[in-house]
Amino acid sequence: MADFSHSGGEAALLQPRSDKPVMTFGPETLRDRTDLLREINLVRQGRLVERRLFLIVINIADTKKYDEIIRVFGYKFADDLLGIRLADLEFITRRQPAFHVGFWSVGLVFEADDERDYEAALSRLLGTLAKPLICRGIPVAIKGGVGVCDLARGLGSAEDLLQATFLAGQAGAELPSGWQECNYDLSDDHRRAFALIAEAEASLATNSEFELSYQARVDLRSWRCVGAEALLRWHHPTLGLVMPDEFVPLIEMTGLVRELTAWVLTRAVSQTASWHTAGFNLKTCVNISAKNLAEPDFVRRLAALLEQYRLPPAFLELEFSERHRFENMDDAEQHLWALRELGVGLSLDDFGTGPNGFTSLETIPANVVKIDRRLINSVANNARQQALVKSLIRLAHEMGMQVVAEGLELPATQKMLLDWGCDAAQGFLINRPMPAEPFMAWLSKAFVN
Repeated sequence: MADFSHSGGEAALLQPRSDKPVMTFGPETLRDRTDLLREINLVRQGRLVERRLFLIVINIADTKKYDEIIRVFGYKFADDLLGIRLADLEFITRRQPAFHVGFWSVGLVFEADDERDYEAALSRLLGTLAKPLICRGIPVAIKGGVGVCDLARGLGSAEDLLQATFLAGQAGAELPSGWQECNYDLSDDHRRAFALIAEAEASLATNSEFELSYQARVDLRSWRCVGAEALLRWHHPTLGLVMPDEFVPLIEMTGLVRELTAWVLTRAVSQTASWHTAGFNLKTCVNISAKNLAEPDFVRRLAALLEQYRLPPAFLELEFSERHRFENMDDAEQHLWALRELGVGLSLDDFGTGPNGFTSLETIPANVVKIDRRLINSVANNARQQALVKSLIRLAHEMGMQVVAEGLELPATQKMLLDWGCDAAQGFLINRPMPAEPFMAWLSKAFVN
């Protein structure tokens, strides 16, 4: 995240603390995140060892809420709102300085005299964050969260502990208590996860590390390519190729899922329009997070994107995993039906393996069902799987849906699926995912559209 504060320098960090306010607390007084890292290192070196030391990160609001406020009230109102909340927190900054950590997030090292002092401060902090905000006479509901790290227990680097505490604050906003202690298990896996989350925003901004690959979807009767699934890849400069199963759930924990989905949709729609210009009238399927349906303007922005590239909505299909849960099913259904009215296709992915199978068929107005690759991969030599897949195909057809088999690898499976009336398939038997330019070259040689 970009830092917008002023650094106070090491001399300021070593100033003796006082119970009196050092300054009026507001956005312009927040010190830099790098100063907070130095402060953490200083107190961990043994200074004031007779006191309990806690790293506290306060997430005042997430990016989704911030976007909503800007859309309704404007940037100046959002800035004023942040100033009001920071002023509310001045009671805790009278004892130690606060630092800018991330988007609408501040951090500090809290030096408690004893356990009771710490518990009282945390209780007052949570009570302050729960207060309704009133700006220019308008009440605004903002749900904050607090992450806490006992520095006596934290054995990782200052950067690792700050990242872990920041994530705990985000998780705390979703809990009834409003706070959560950080994960002290700073294993290699956790360090890798922290690095991916911390670098995702910058990687999106550079527009050079993320890439879409495409895997063909063919009609099983004619063996004609009718579409492609856009698959996101992250070519990380130090970690190498990172697959979406690893980094997308991490990004969904942050406010970046809106930006990531916008990036993917813009490139997929643009590429599909280019294929149409070249004479390949393909439909492109794009994976969408269930969190995107919590964005009030998602359908409107998508419609504008399709209009911008002059792509008929019928040539875009949005895919939702059957394993994912929607935060607000009523709002999600409203947006899903709006997408169908727009003319965009909807597909239910991973069908047959998740916990919500038949419920998803009832609640999600999909017109395509994609049978999970784990069922398709084992169907050739498993009579029970064959019965299950045949039943799923028949059920989907009776509900007016098309069926796509994922993970097709064997000619024997292809024949079975064709005999059972499956509509389409994708998998390594057809092609492996490849970037747009090689995919178009492959398409020109392998299929006549």
